[in-house]
Amino acid sequence: MECCALSCWTARTEVQEMSKVLITINEDRSLTTENTFGVTYKVDEHDCLDYARGLASLGSEVYFVNWQDFDGHQFARMFHHNGRRFLSPPMPLEEMDLIWVYQMEGFYFDLPRFFQMVERFKAACPLVINDPATIRHNTDKMYLIELQEAGAGVIPTRQCDDVFRERLSRGERFVLKPRYGERGRGVILVKSLNDVEQISGKEEQYLAQDFMPSIRHGEKSLVFLGLEYHHAVLKRPCPSNPDEFRCNESRGGTVAVYEPTAAELDYARNVLKTYEAFGCPVNYSRIDFVDSANGPALIEAELLNPAAFANYSKKGPQFGVKVAEYMHRKMKQAGVRASRR
Repeated sequence: MECCALSCWTARTEVQEMSKVLITINEDRSLTTENTFGVTYKVDEHDCLDYARGLASLGSEVYFVNWQDFDGHQFARMFHHNGRRFLSPPMPLEEMDLIWVYQMEGFYFDLPRFFQMVERFKAACPLVINDPATIRHNTDKMYLIELQEAGAGVIPTRQCDDVFRERLSRGERFVLKPRYGERGRGVILVKSLNDVEQISGKEEQYLAQDFMPSIRHGEKSLVFLGLEYHHAVLKRPCPSNPDEFRCNESRGGTVAVYEPTAAELDYARNVLKTYEAFGCPVNYSRIDFVDSANGPALIEAELLNPAAFANYSKKGPQFGVKVAEYMHRKMKQAGVRASRR
């Protein structure tokens, strides 16, 4: 009896030690079943399965949610990855040790509700990744101008002001980017003042970046956990369309494995360090840049919901373990497990 009691006590202790990790995922409801949480985008959410397996292998209970199911306080549905089932009722957010704001389809079209969710996470959970301050800051691409002013190498970026219009009238080309947007949506190349009519009345919602012809040679994307580099890819615009400047796969872009130089790694880390100096911790990120006459030039610092492209180098499972180890270190540093006993 004494041995049995000891075994039961040990089992309960192990259960208490298991951290609980919630991940927001883009759900493909057509693929969801009672025992499966359907995910979208092979370059993004399919990576999350490697992350979940890595976290589970280190003793975490992993849960998936669709941000569209957030009711302002809790989630109407929650999938337990370890148990391969939906919970009824869903677990309260206060039970989570870490919440990873990973993927949220269409959140840019409902930012007030999205920020409400992030603030709820912050109030309920001791550790949110990326940090809520970083999420809020990175949502607005005005951060590019801040990085530029701080001395980081950025593709020259400005608001749609008189200088922009004067340069455009002289025949210079610019890429207009919505301050709030993702996956290349709403990004346009302008070659004349007539092209700007497309955003007439909404100019304050856009930023203008100098057009970089080198984009045809590729956009280099380096993935980091904290300041630790992990892997990279080279993304190119659609090869059959010489006028295409966007590297998104959805627009015919290509992706290949890339090995950055030591100078490029130093550059990317400096961008992240500069970002941290704004009071925005960096955890899971991707730094995208092109070559310029002055060295690497930042396109964007993806600190909110970056695709990792890990499976292009067949490193998905390996990167999943690295992600899990990183998340566990963050929980240990935050004293999360101790606070849950």
